[in-house]
Amino acid sequence: MLIKNCLLIDGADIFEEKKDIRIEDGKIAEVSDCLEAAAGEEIVDAGGALVTPGIVEASCQLGVNSQVHRFEENDSEDVSPIAPELRAYDALNFEDEGFEMALRAGVTSVVAGPGNGNLIGGSCTAVKTAGGSRKERIIMPEAAYRFVLASGPRKKFGSKGKAPQTRLASAAMIRNILFKAREYARKEKAGEHQEFNLELSALARVFDGMPVQMVAMKYNDMETAVRIGEEFGLNYVLVEAYDAPIVIKDLARKDLRFVIGPLYGTAFSVEEKGRELDLGAVLEKEGVHAAISTGHPQLNLEILQTQLILMTDRGLSRKEAIKGVTAYPAQYLGLSSVGTLEPGKDADLVIWDGDILQYDGGVKSVFINGKCVLS
Repeated sequence: MLIKNCLLIDGADIFEEKKDIRIEDGKIAEVSDCLEAAAGEEIVDAGGALVTPGIVEASCQLGVNSQVHRFEENDSEDVSPIAPELRAYDALNFEDEGFEMALRAGVTSVVAGPGNGNLIGGSCTAVKTAGGSRKERIIMPEAAYRFVLASGPRKKFGSKGKAPQTRLASAAMIRNILFKAREYARKEKAGEHQEFNLELSALARVFDGMPVQMVAMKYNDMETAVRIGEEFGLNYVLVEAYDAPIVIKDLARKDLRFVIGPLYGTAFSVEEKGRELDLGAVLEKEGVHAAISTGHPQLNLEILQTQLILMTDRGLSRKEAIKGVTAYPAQYLGLSSVGTLEPGKDADLVIWDGDILQYDGGVKSVFINGKCVLS
């Protein structure tokens, strides 16, 4: 397939340049000027329209917590505050109407996992929003863990008189299970005899580089997350991260990775005080590149474009806005096959009708693995 006359943003080095894209076997094969079609090659004329990578949602519950049937189809939280053996993959519901919402928003890949009610609710799965069989749509069955240092677990379990009831307990309980998992992993690698433990065996993968989403909103919770991440050598990214500007100044660090959002809407708690639409612009001025999330269904994926527009209205550059929903989330969560339109990557792309960062713009066509799934 040859897609001609693209005003291309590839998520890497090309930004709003006229290019053609050749797709072979579901992958980007070539990106160049004025490519000639081969005999019998299918041609799609983008007509000068803006073309971007498919949007990557880094932190959501798509297919795990239904947008509409939130009680009947909510598999996002469990009764134990720490349950690393659970897998979002085992609850993934491809009939969730959120997948259609995702396509309408130009979202082609998501990292979906547990909610914010457990300290460790299990592992997240990475999945394409359409295209092929259900099995073919799975990018990684277990792509990341989700640790929560926000108030959700304290409210959920504290109201029942159970731990954790305080920030101290949240941090201590996470550290405790990590100590056990690290020792379990050490013995496993050393060939020492030990009784099999599903929880520790599952969690031990974080010591081999499996990404960890550290959910924290306030600066004190975020700094605790950083301490835990550094103590155990975790490959972590800070999620929601409303007080990110405070943290990078407190810690004098600009190498931290953030997935910010949802930002659109009203903050209802002190914990969300830093939930402001200028957060991306503030971080950009500091030289920090943030991925941008809706946290679906916290914020409907179809409002993703509105959130981006409002963020650029408040100072975020066009380039950072688009990379924030394509290249950065893929990079931070280790999804090496998506996020940019470089040769060798999956041919997941969106042809826009107008400008992605204008209210009158919208999705015209969506391609996943080189096949049109929405037009």
